[in-house]
Amino acid sequence: MGVGVTLLYKTSKVPNFAHASFVTLGGYVNFSLVSAFGWNPYLGLPVAFVLVGGESLLLFFLVLEPLRKKKASVAFLMIATLAWHIAILGFLGAYADSLETLLRITTRNVILSRFDFTFAGLPGVFFVSVTVTVGAAVALYFIIEHTNIGIALRACMENQNLAASIGINTTRMLAIAWFLAAGLAGVAGALLPLWTLLNTSSGDTLIAAMFCVSILGGLESLYGAFAGGLILAFAQIVGTTILAKTVGTWISPYEPVMPLILMALVLMTNPKGIGGMKVWRRFK
Repeated sequence: MGVGVTLLYKTSKVPNFAHASFVTLGGYVNFSLVSAFGWNPYLGLPVAFVLVGGESLLLFFLVLEPLRKKKASVAFLMIATLAWHIAILGFLGAYADSLETLLRITTRNVILSRFDFTFAGLPGVFFVSVTVTVGAAVALYFIIEHTNIGIALRACMENQNLAASIGINTTRMLAIAWFLAAGLAGVAGALLPLWTLLNTSSGDTLIAAMFCVSILGGLESLYGAFAGGLILAFAQIVGTTILAKTVGTWISPYEPVMPLILMALVLMTNPKGIGGMKVWRRFK
């Protein structure tokens, strides 16, 4: 989820609040395929990638690109993504109600863990999510560093006006970035109900974590976002568990506050995040 936020910020400089709807839509795409057609939940991942990527293209071409051509400010574009998110939230609510009526199933606070497999005593989503994350990192690296599309994307990230002056279709490159970012969020959302409850506001509850990952990794570092995600996961899951054993279980309900605490600490101590550290730049 956080990688998509960083990718969009690097290319379009827009903090995308519609990212929450991308995650939720991905979850409901997978839930629908499993509930209505009996699919294996992992077969729904590529479908979620394509459909959610398609949603982002609608947002880009119907809303953001016309505003961008009219020289709308970044703040105005950010508000436009928030308005789109609210609209999609209403659509998802109506869709969940319709699905519940047609299939006579519960469509809110649902979980797909019963369809998962286990290996070495751990749920399959643990292994699949790690594999998908590593695969996404490798795929993005290959695309951005070793393809013509990646070269054009990097040029747009550096300077869109200069990229356009040498013949790069910046609109097409931005559309590709939005598709990839939303597709990754859709895959994350599709994995979500295998681990926790899914409802029409699931993405909203994770918006702080998404931006925390992006800020922690460095808003200008696409690969730093992967490291930021791992650090946040460790702090939020493992860290809270250790604290619960140390000071008491009363602290467990405060787990969602962890991203906000981390975000505040990073902004106060190292605003550029991991991607801005000299050690990270040397590592890359």
